[in-house]
Amino acid sequence: MMDRHSHRWTPTGEADMVELHDLESGYAVRIVRPAEDELPGDLLVDTEELVFRWANLGTHARADNEIGELDTMPILYALSWLCALWAVVCEARLGKSAGSIIRDLDYRGGWRRIETAEDADLWDGLTQRVRLGALAALTEDPRAVEAYYRARTDPPDVGPTLVRHTLVHLDGFSQDMQRHDLQAQGLAAAISAHTDPLPGPRRRLCFRPPYPA
Repeated sequence: MMDRHSHRWTPTGEADMVELHDLESGYAVRIVRPAEDELPGDLLVDTEELVFRWANLGTHARADNEIGELDTMPILYALSWLCALWAVVCEARLGKSAGSIIRDLDYRGGWRRIETAEDADLWDGLTQRVRLGALAALTEDPRAVEAYYRARTDPPDVGPTLVRHTLVHLDGFSQDMQRHDLQAQGLAAAISAHTDPLPGPRRRLCFRPPYPA
């Protein structure tokens, strides 16, 4: 959960929307829960747990084995949504736009193993797909959504590899957030706890820019 001394969750009067106040920066951001037919709350919370189980050396092997048994399409959407969420929370604290944070997403830690030029090209290509997925979740631009659909299905068996590559980047992202006293773990669970899904299609974007509270 976010540190209660640095953030506050506030109801908005809309069941599917909650406001997160960054008490350090003085900015707030409104976050809309996805509709259940596009991203069920249980799946979002389970995917958040997978991120941190996979990154933990004590639970990594078991979490990695689970990936082969998952339907990777909804998992990739959930991972992209989490990445967009974290970027918006960072924007509220740091002032750098969420889109710029996502476009600059990179990883230089221990999960990165590049020995050949082919390895580097594969890494860069997968990283571009991770960024595209997060930008699609952030903006909901139909062109980005369609491009990411193609990126996560070409070739047809790319899903598990892309899931693992996204998990690598989210591990690095969460560590970067900690350096700014931001806690990524628990954000999705908190949104699920503070909101309820509405019947029917979602009426507004999930993410919008932070504003002075």
